[in-house]
Amino acid sequence: MKKINLKGMTAEAVTGVFILAIALINAILQIFGIHTLPINNEEVSELISALFLTISAFYNVYKNRNITVASQKAQEITNALKSGELFVEDIEQLLEKIKKRTDK
Repeated sequence: MKKINLKGMTAEAVTGVFILAIALINAILQIFGIHTLPINNEEVSELISALFLTISAFYNVYKNRNITVASQKAQEITNALKSGELFVEDIEQLLEKIKKRTDK
C-alpha cells in the first residue's frame, strides 16, 4: 500500500480533497434524510447536493491529486521537464540504468 505524504501536498490539493469530503458527507446526510442546505423544497436541496458532489468529484479526478510520495516526486520531475531544468534524455538514461540493475 502506498503511503500518503501530507507534508508534500499543496494547499490546492488539500482544499480539493477537503471539498470532496464535504460533498460526500453532505450526500450521505441527504441519504439519511438530514437536509444540510436551508431550503424548504426537498427536491431542490437534493438536486443541489447531487450537483455539488458530482462537480467536486469530477474536479478532483481531473486535477489528479498527488498525495503519495511517488506521485509528488513524479510531479517534480514533470515540472523540471516542463521548465527545461531536466531533459528527456536524462530521464531515459536514468531509466536505462535502473532497468540494467533490475535485470541482474
